Amino acid sequence: MEDYLQQLSKEHMQLTKNLEDELKLKIKDLEKEVDKQRNMILDVSEEKREVIRQLTFSLDHYRSGYKELQTFLKHKRQAVIAL
Repeated sequence: MEDYLQQLSKEHMQLTKNLEDELKLKIKDLEKEVDKQRNMILDVSEEKREVIRQLTFSLDHYRSGYKELQTFLKHKRQAVIAL
């Protein structure tokens, strides 16, 4: 009976060890996945910031051109009225 209990105890210890090893591997896999997703999020965030910078530059460029056009038309209108 004692031998049987020792055998069961060994089996239990082995199963516990196997489960522990399996869970450690799962944790490592999940940590790798989290790191991968974190890096993807950082990359996408940087891409978004770059797109916003480019859009801001474009808006400033077109706003400047629009103001120049307004100024030109205002002076032209004044020149036509003066004639």
